[in-house]
Amino acid sequence: MKTIIKGKSLVGGSTEGTLIVSHEPFSFFGGFSFKTGSIVDTRSDVYQEVLKGKIFAFPCGKGSSSTAGVLLEALRKGIAPRAIININSEKILAIGSIVAEKMYGLNLPIISISEDDYQLLKTGLFLRINNEIIEVM
Repeated sequence: MKTIIKGKSLVGGSTEGTLIVSHEPFSFFGGFSFKTGSIVDTRSDVYQEVLKGKIFAFPCGKGSSSTAGVLLEALRKGIAPRAIININSEKILAIGSIVAEKMYGLNLPIISISEDDYQLLKTGLFLRINNEIIEVM
């Protein structure tokens, strides 16, 4: 059975992939490896999960103005997630994605959804994203 979630698209785009869900705030700066495309924050509930090619959901950021640069470099290197889903998306996430689109023609959709809808997300689910619409397969 398919579930449809409608969110707010900070950065539009279409993609699909397997989902990794964290239930804790996350920072790409210091929490993400440029070598492996994986989570290196040992305190994270998704420690060592590889984000490359996956859709990554985390409730909100932990803050860092360097997040935009980390995402930009991850996209350039081909190790970024396919999309990001949050309850509260920070504008700094959107900046990295927008710059990557302008500089490299690479797209990273970023979508905010409600807390209730976030509870429907589970690691391993397959999602299709088309702008603000998320299909949970």
